[in-house]
Amino acid sequence: MYKILLLCIILIYTIGCSSTEDEYASVIFFIGDVKKNNTEIDIGEIIAENDILTTGDISSCDVKIGGSFIRIKEKSSLSISSLVNKNNIENTILGLNVGRLLCKTKKLLKSESFLVKTPTVVAGIRGTRFSVEADIKKTTRIKVFNGRVKAIKRIKKLEDKVEELLNKAPSLTENEKTVITEKDVKKTEKVVEKLIKEGAQRGVQIEVAKIVEKIKDYVVVSKKKIQKFNIEDFQNERKEIIAVQEQPKEVIKKIAKIIQSDKEKPEPEGILLITKYEIYFIKNGKKIWKGNIIKPPIKQEDKLYIASGDFVFCASVNGPVLWKKRIINDGDIQIKDNKLHVSSKGSIRKLNIKNGEELKI
Repeated sequence: MYKILLLCIILIYTIGCSSTEDEYASVIFFIGDVKKNNTEIDIGEIIAENDILTTGDISSCDVKIGGSFIRIKEKSSLSISSLVNKNNIENTILGLNVGRLLCKTKKLLKSESFLVKTPTVVAGIRGTRFSVEADIKKTTRIKVFNGRVKAIKRIKKLEDKVEELLNKAPSLTENEKTVITEKDVKKTEKVVEKLIKEGAQRGVQIEVAKIVEKIKDYVVVSKKKIQKFNIEDFQNERKEIIAVQEQPKEVIKKIAKIIQSDKEKPEPEGILLITKYEIYFIKNGKKIWKGNIIKPPIKQEDKLYIASGDFVFCASVNGPVLWKKRIINDGDIQIKDNKLHVSSKGSIRKLNIKNGEELKI
């Protein structure tokens, strides 16, 4: 009896620990077409090492990793290279193969690490808000909105010396950016190859540690490659990073219910869900778009009119969308003379209140 009881306690403890580890990284929200290992995902999906997340056109995916948050933007491919969570110590390595990544990381302890690797750069973070972009030409762009990021060129022969090299790199701080090209990296790779070749010709095996010391100034992203940027030019990106967070459970439940309803009986123009702070556009059983509520919707009879940054919507009060119009706006709309007046980039654009077609002023 004692042995059975002891076995049960061990089993319960093991299951409990395993559950905590399993929930260390998970999808907290997504828009559009997002896949994990070429399979469609769902909110709450667990993310593990070696998983690959991909996003399609006009799509994004929010992932919570321990105490940090990331948003994978459209047309991106992200590899989960390493996820370690031991005794509440977090060590994360992400591989951005192509696309754009917005990061809001927690303040890390000395024993913790958060690395983002692109084909040409390794970025080390201590707790910050920043973005990383890698294009098909293997050019990497990093922008820091808050905190510090250290960056080095990614050299294959020095992969095991990343931490050491990052310690020698200057920091990118608030409102600073850098751009590293494949050409920059190839130049540094040639220097490394040259040192190794010269050593071999002399019959001397050059230690990687000595190579690191000799070429550290080539490998690290130097102060010369770091520039200031105007925060006003990237205000939307900064706001988006700040906004990345877990969605309230009641909102997730509402979205799931609407998605299921739309799958069973699709609405031709989609469905609009308006919460206290956000707007969700759902169509064909998928979350197509999410925006912030800038100003409350206008209600006229059984219809709602609302504008939010990218779109102007007209929906029935119970959700089905009647029409939508893509217009960059500041959320300010008014109904005058049976026309919808939309404030856009300092001017007023008028729409037909019945179908959303733009009217000539």
